Amino acid sequence: MNRLEKKIEQIFTKKTNSIGFGNSSDKKIEKKILLFIEADSIIDDYSDLIDGFLIKNLEINKFKKVKSKNLIGIKYPDKLLDINKINEFKYDFVIIDDSKLSYKYLNNNSKTIYQIDEDISDDDSDIISSFDFPVLYIEFKENLNFDDIESFFKLTKITSKFNVNFFIKTNRILSSDQLQILFNQGIIGLILDSKISNKKNITDLNKSLMNIQTEKKKLDSFPDLSNSLSSSVEDDFDE
Repeated sequence: MNRLEKKIEQIFTKKTNSIGFGNSSDKKIEKKILLFIEADSIIDDYSDLIDGFLIKNLEINKFKKVKSKNLIGIKYPDKLLDINKINEFKYDFVIIDDSKLSYKYLNNNSKTIYQIDEDISDDDSDIISSFDFPVLYIEFKENLNFDDIESFFKLTKITSKFNVNFFIKTNRILSSDQLQILFNQGIIGLILDSKISNKKNITDLNKSLMNIQTEKKKLDSFPDLSNSLSSSVEDDFDE
């Protein structure tokens, strides 16, 4: 299990510590949505505030080994990039949006994340779902503000096509309520646009992320209608 998979597993793991006589108490509040910054390089000033960096515009001659306690991903790797060096240089994941890239990205120790957007078709979703991507990355062509219902409907048109979790890019600092709805739709990672990445915005976003409740995540179960059905049948017979 690589570092990205471990981080994702922690999201859905409730940690408790026993205190005397078998009682349990939460000692540390874990964020339920991972926070990444999109940047051209690793920014040490932010490393304690976020879960990772998504490196964009990576030039091949500057592709080198990284050492960081944060997760480090690559966005849109150059076709000439040696995929074997992604593992060798300790990168945790890579986001691709080009189906013309090497087939080796489909066999990369679950480090490849495929990008989708609002133009995804049902046929495309069937094809993508047949491969073992750890998560999918959503980046809309138009920025959604998530201040209205329509924004969430547009997102759900995408997430409802898949049975996986998602990372999504945002250029806004969202509230706890907005983040809760995103989490309910399967969003487990935010990629913060570099244009709004500063300490104040990151701190404010972290505060909101701490309030997400996993218990509110949508369930794949249906309500039990057996009692209602039986009473309805009895009423029909009584008549």
